[in-house]
Amino acid sequence: MTKAAVFTANDQPLELMDLNLMDPQAGEVRIALGASGVCHSDISVINGTLPIAPPAVLGHEGAGTIVAVGDGVTNVKVGDHVVISWVPQCGTCYTCARGQGELCETGANASMFGSMLDFTTRFSMADGTAVAQMSAAGTFSEETVVPAISCVKIPDDIPFQVAALIGCGVLTGFGAAYNTANIREGDNVVVIGAGGVGLNTIQGAKHAGAGKIIAIDMMAGKLENAKGVGATDVIDASQTDAGAAVLELTGGRGADVAFEVIGLPATIRQAFDMTRKGGEAVIVGVPRLDQTMEFNPGMDFVIMEKTLKGCWYGGANVHQDVPMLVDLYKSGGLKLDELVSNTVSLDEVNDAMDAMGQGNIARSVIVY
Repeated sequence: MTKAAVFTANDQPLELMDLNLMDPQAGEVRIALGASGVCHSDISVINGTLPIAPPAVLGHEGAGTIVAVGDGVTNVKVGDHVVISWVPQCGTCYTCARGQGELCETGANASMFGSMLDFTTRFSMADGTAVAQMSAAGTFSEETVVPAISCVKIPDDIPFQVAALIGCGVLTGFGAAYNTANIREGDNVVVIGAGGVGLNTIQGAKHAGAGKIIAIDMMAGKLENAKGVGATDVIDASQTDAGAAVLELTGGRGADVAFEVIGLPATIRQAFDMTRKGGEAVIVGVPRLDQTMEFNPGMDFVIMEKTLKGCWYGGANVHQDVPMLVDLYKSGGLKLDELVSNTVSLDEVNDAMDAMGQGNIARSVIVY
């Protein structure tokens, strides 16, 4: 048995339950969670933006200790500390071989449908009802079973509460700037949305060599957080015309690269419009899947020669990028401790979800 926070219906609080948890099958491991970040994507499941059918154990940003391994597992062993990737990346399929591990063909379906790689589940209720797990992870649980390829070993001296953040928010944001975007030395960069992922986009842009990094949000607390991780300028969009302010800060030209880290068509359009001729806008936030947008292809893409691109999981190869980020953290080049706004118990998960909308919250972390 394991205690878990279960998504049972849209727009309802998570329910704390004792669930059955199967032993790991071939190619799988069982993990005792040390910590799990509470991410906006978890809210996106509850409100229906991300279509995962209940009941399901949410949570996808976690780190912990391997306590059991299934047949054929060779990349990790019992006792290892690991970060969990919410996209299992096999390293050998077509997309992995092309350096697009975030689009792994092996892991994509499991991540979307809340199953393991064989399309079956490992959690169940006392009456036998199958319980899915978000992104083949299910980190809102004291223990979970995940594919072994979802695990990246980390040094034992990395605190779980910061290691957990690497598995989603850090990789997604940092990778968007460092892997997906084409930031040149000294570029003017805009980041719309200074939540947990946006803060890491700022850090990635700084690491990629950006000159001016402009953070835009409507909450003063989030903008203060942005300054703390490398934003050179901040714009409170509740008080000023953000587009006009960006033009003023970039000599009337616009940003070289703009990131949208909220997931709304209106702010995606803003990000695109804030870029200069020949500039690039990167969508990091996930809009509702039924939302559409209109562009003028002749003016927007041909004459202006702008680029609009999506970014899934920071374009990350987790088996390369997680160790790189750990090294960067240990050398002082990546701020992770500062991203942990508060720690909570699993019993307080719904409070942490509610707190996500507050201006001073970068990340709440469940500590087990």
